[in-house]
Amino acid sequence: MNNDAALTEHRPAAASSQRSKVEAIKLPPNARIVASGLGFVEGPCAEGANHLLVASINRGVVYRISLDAPNEPELVFEAGGGPNGLATAPDGSVYVAQNGGSVMTSRSKLPTAPTIQKWEGQTLSPALCTGVTAPSDCVIGPDGMLWFTDPADHEIFQRGKPGSLRAFDPTTGEVRTLLDGLAFPNGLAFGPTGSEIYVAETSARTVSRYQLTDKGLEADGWIAKVETGHPDGIALDAAGWLWVAGSTGHNIMAFDATGTLRQEVHLGEGVLVTSLCFGGQDRMKLYVTTPKGGCVIEIPALRPGLPLPAFRSHASSDPKKVAWA
Repeated sequence: MNNDAALTEHRPAAASSQRSKVEAIKLPPNARIVASGLGFVEGPCAEGANHLLVASINRGVVYRISLDAPNEPELVFEAGGGPNGLATAPDGSVYVAQNGGSVMTSRSKLPTAPTIQKWEGQTLSPALCTGVTAPSDCVIGPDGMLWFTDPADHEIFQRGKPGSLRAFDPTTGEVRTLLDGLAFPNGLAFGPTGSEIYVAETSARTVSRYQLTDKGLEADGWIAKVETGHPDGIALDAAGWLWVAGSTGHNIMAFDATGTLRQEVHLGEGVLVTSLCFGGQDRMKLYVTTPKGGCVIEIPALRPGLPLPAFRSHASSDPKKVAWA
């Protein structure tokens, strides 16, 4: 589907109408707001060193934010429904974890079922239409598969229906469930070797690590317990610290390699923190999304972010793959 006709239908809200909401955010030292008025923002994803993509769930669109120039966010495409997570590929294409509008009402009139979508060459098309419930977050793994969390509901304060972690092969169209029985699976991130994956379970208030083996995924006992808030989006830095968006805790947290909480930043009461990612020059900035004022916040990072698997120097080697049979 070509989305050119839809691009004029959605605009960021006027800055003046957002002022009070934006001012409620307590910025840490040297942080800044790089965009506001974008609705219920989620799924930030670096697009090179100078741009950031974010999804607006309640508007059904994806925006591009310039990080080195004071330009208005650019509406890249209308995904319809509820675009939740984004993953960029080395060829410039973008995958969308699309919940189909199951999380909240969408302004978009573009009918969209829960799917994995692909934006390529100015065209949006469904990449995976079956075998999913409500995709939430996604990342291209070291094996070239698109890994994504697929919750069965969005119960935050109590355990709801069990959700899954799945992997999709864009070449063959196959999809496999690697983990099941998860309590609102949400953010996910690969570790430095590419053989470990971290998965946030929002209603369980934990992030667990699994090792990729020839037989599938096996929990290795590493767990980060989120005492304040509920884990949403996650990202790793170069030292192996796991950074977590605390959603209802109005905070971001960092857990070291042992799973111990080492840093916590509160952004203000009522500031729901949905996700985060590293970006900018040398990945030395942490970008945080919040629907409070529809804002994207830039915070200086303590250390560089870990490159995403598809952009690591060893991404073209022969990574360990899940047994698909």
